[in-house]
Amino acid sequence: MKLKQYLLSKLAEECAEVARIALKTQQFGFYESMQGSDFTNAERIHQELDNFTAIVELLNDAGLEYYLNHQDVETKKTEVAKYYE
Repeated sequence: MKLKQYLLSKLAEECAEVARIALKTQQFGFYESMQGSDFTNAERIHQELDNFTAIVELLNDAGLEYYLNHQDVETKKTEVAKYYE
């Protein structure tokens, strides 16, 4: 397996982890902690987003050339707010 293929699989894995903790947090709240865990759900979201960001940075090193598009971000935020209402 080539590096880019490996990193893309890791990206998918991290996306799944972000989704999992987001759904748990939706159900139990930001400040709950899983039994036996020292971290709140909010802290676990932070950790998973950091892990996701690390993989994106590694993909950039491998040639992805991703950059945050602030205009697209603002468009998405407006869209989400519209559908929430």
